[in-house]
Amino acid sequence: MKIKNLRHIFIIGLLIFAFIVCLNIPFFQLFEFSGEITLTYSELEEIKKNNFFGPFIKVSLLDSKIIETVNNSYKNDNVGSQEIQFKLFDLIPIKTQKIKIISDDKVLVGGNAIGLVLKTDGVLVVGSSSVTTLNGERDILKENLLEIGDVLTQIENETVENVSSISSIINKKENAGRELIVKGIRKNKEFITKIKPCYDVKSGDYKLGVWVRDDASGVGTLTYVNSNNRFGALGHPICDSETKSIINLKEGKVYKCSVLGVNKGVTGNPGELRGLFMQGKNEQGIIEKNNNYGIYGSLNNESEIFKSLTEMPIGSRVFVKPGKAQIKCCVDGERVESFDVEIIKTNYQNYSNDKSMVIRVTDERLISKTGGIVQGMSGSPIIQNGKIVGAVTHVFVNDPTKGFGVYIDWMLKQ
Repeated sequence: MKIKNLRHIFIIGLLIFAFIVCLNIPFFQLFEFSGEITLTYSELEEIKKNNFFGPFIKVSLLDSKIIETVNNSYKNDNVGSQEIQFKLFDLIPIKTQKIKIISDDKVLVGGNAIGLVLKTDGVLVVGSSSVTTLNGERDILKENLLEIGDVLTQIENETVENVSSISSIINKKENAGRELIVKGIRKNKEFITKIKPCYDVKSGDYKLGVWVRDDASGVGTLTYVNSNNRFGALGHPICDSETKSIINLKEGKVYKCSVLGVNKGVTGNPGELRGLFMQGKNEQGIIEKNNNYGIYGSLNNESEIFKSLTEMPIGSRVFVKPGKAQIKCCVDGERVESFDVEIIKTNYQNYSNDKSMVIRVTDERLISKTGGIVQGMSGSPIIQNGKIVGAVTHVFVNDPTKGFGVYIDWMLKQ
């Protein structure tokens, strides 16, 4: 009889536990965590004090080096990896999690439209250019010696600096008519091939037989600038418009940009910002990196862009939740404005990924002006609860009011 009663009590306890868990949705997020998560001191305090994972989950610190002070803040002479433990009802340990504690840094939040000019490291093959020889037309790409998207870096051990370098090198007296060694990068791997340039009977010059490009330019949105004038923008790479290959960056420059108009986005046809920027003395900074999470570099100390930036704390991806948010962007002139959006889905990511969340534009002002998210708005800061939590990266082609965003965590790690 006692055993039956114990079974009943156990089953009832399980049902109560299941009911509590079902009402306590943040509980499930605990089991999405793996590896190490980064938190600031204030975020650690919020998790511990404010029932962040629900009223039934308590958090305790396992590292004695962390001292809780009288004002509920934390001090640690050895900032770095620590551990916290989650307990159900403050009794039953359910998970131990590694964390990395960092100081409560702030960044200057952008939203400015910026002009971008990138020079490639080498030249990018974007198409074929058939050459008329004594034996007829020759197409190098059809011979599979080169491919669209290849970056050519050297010919006969001479650096290919720009588009004109190719003609200069292959028409040198010692190279004319010879089979030449060509080095380059194909799909992020170095390759070497041998090519005999064609003699073009029309021009009297030797030609490689490909169209190449050595630069790219466009308009994007500044996301943030840190205390060392280091900036992040776009949230995705700058790619060649024809090959869709990530630009292999040699150097780049940032310019002030004014938005003159907008091509409104509609279903099936993403719109774009029409911006104007002047090169030369208008340079505001340099671009040093172009990767999957945006472009990165430094602003000049005297850059005029600083005038429109606002300081804001950083929000970890742990704290990004479905709900109301804002984005900052420029859709008219040089004026940065805030617009309402809704974060409709978040993906807790243990590893870097550029599609961290899905957002929907809810602000009728922005929808009326642009149709939603348009090209050129990539990099627009996403703000939730007074913190910068990410940046806009992509628009949904079938619904321009929706798009993807990347967590600010991933941008700051670049």
